[in-house]
Amino acid sequence: MFQKLLFLTIRDVGWPAKLAFAVCGVMVSVMLRAITHLVAPGVSPYAFIYPAALLSTLLGGWQPGLLALIVSETLGWLVVVPQAGMAGLPMRYQLSAAVIAALTGLSIIALAHAFRLAVRFGFTERGEKLAEREMLFRELQHRVANDFALTTALLKHEARQSLELPVREALDEAAQRINSFARIHRQIYLQSDVISVNLTEYIEDLCGSLRLVLPQNVKLSCDLPPLLSQRDIALALGLLMNELVTNALKHAFPDGSGGHVTVRVRQSANGWEFSVKDDGAGIGQIIPGLGTSLIDQFARQAGGQLSQEHGNGTCIRLLLPPGALRPASLMRDD
Repeated sequence: MFQKLLFLTIRDVGWPAKLAFAVCGVMVSVMLRAITHLVAPGVSPYAFIYPAALLSTLLGGWQPGLLALIVSETLGWLVVVPQAGMAGLPMRYQLSAAVIAALTGLSIIALAHAFRLAVRFGFTERGEKLAEREMLFRELQHRVANDFALTTALLKHEARQSLELPVREALDEAAQRINSFARIHRQIYLQSDVISVNLTEYIEDLCGSLRLVLPQNVKLSCDLPPLLSQRDIALALGLLMNELVTNALKHAFPDGSGGHVTVRVRQSANGWEFSVKDDGAGIGQIIPGLGTSLIDQFARQAGGQLSQEHGNGTCIRLLLPPGALRPASLMRDD
């Protein structure tokens, strides 16, 4: 917010704003003079024209500064000089004091305006560099997404060529994991905020990809409110969901039986609950292996705690802290 306010003061503004800045500077000069008058009436008649000129120039440029200088010095000449007893001095001394004050004020205006231009140039250069960096970042994301797509295509091709079922399954799982990375990169590429990710769109997109490889008698549904999360958390949840759905297909629906798998996110009293539930035979006692170790790793990466329930299928829950996710309507305006 401070940066936005500062930018408003260094960009070109219209004459109504410039007049307002000049009035602001004059009012500051008048208030300082009024306070000083209570202690030492008439002391240094032109002392407070300099803060007026400086403030007005910094806010609106040299025009408001010059206007504030003229008005403040005129008020000093008409009001403060007589109070100081200078009216009895020869006119040349009074004019000399006024000219010196004016020249000093003009010097202050020149320096303040030069500083203002330097700050504006710095903001402009910074904006250009940020835009260039953003363009390079987008290009990098695009190239990374292409590499992910190529790797996924190669793995799927090798899976189709393999005659051994375990090899095909392993290659398909690897391709699906890489696909999760690719989709999170696509989310970053499509939106302006590279830190926060639309978790709902990301998970639903992954569900759509998984549906393409599910048997026809197995249904997959996603039930999520509009949510945002940090990129790393979203990626961990996507990979975790991929592993849990894959495990459900392996263990919950044996012998080609059908069923339903549901991915759900709900807010709880202790934070957020991310769950994957099936209505199949259940997975029973899980044998430790690559899949379960990855599940634990993704859960830790997301910053949550896993729990498992059996009965009418299997439900794997991940309890996330309150700050891990946030409603999309609460997206910050930075």
